[in-house]
Amino acid sequence: MRSRLPLGAVLAAILLASCGGRPGVAVKIAGATVPMVLGSTTDRTGCSSEHGDAFPQSVPLTIVNSSTPVKLTIEADQGATEIRGWIYDLEAPSPSGGPNEEFTLPGRSGTYAPRSIIAARTYQVVLNVRWSFVVTEGEVTHLFRLRTGP
Repeated sequence: MRSRLPLGAVLAAILLASCGGRPGVAVKIAGATVPMVLGSTTDRTGCSSEHGDAFPQSVPLTIVNSSTPVKLTIEADQGATEIRGWIYDLEAPSPSGGPNEEFTLPGRSGTYAPRSIIAARTYQVVLNVRWSFVVTEGEVTHLFRLRTGP
């Protein structure tokens, strides 16, 4: 009779991996952490899917006083597979109503230097982190506002 220990170990590993939470994400600009709010979450398994929108009433504003171009340093927790971002100019929206700029960072971290951000304007940045574990996957979206000074 063969031992069932290897099968039990594999099943336990799958169960533990599927119980992991969504990865968090942190953004820094010039070394300072940027406060964000949760916008939405999506969780998928092999047989179900759940989506929730937070509809934040107040999105935190970060003011950056710098003459150098802004660089977003983004790092997500374990399990993140891709980070996508959309930048909206709140004072001069794009004619289509869509984002002024969008970007994708493969993996769980990276730095992005937006081309559309200019001084003395306010922007809303939407960050979407795609994640995957053994039997679950999903997305989590965070929002923050950014204003650059001279």
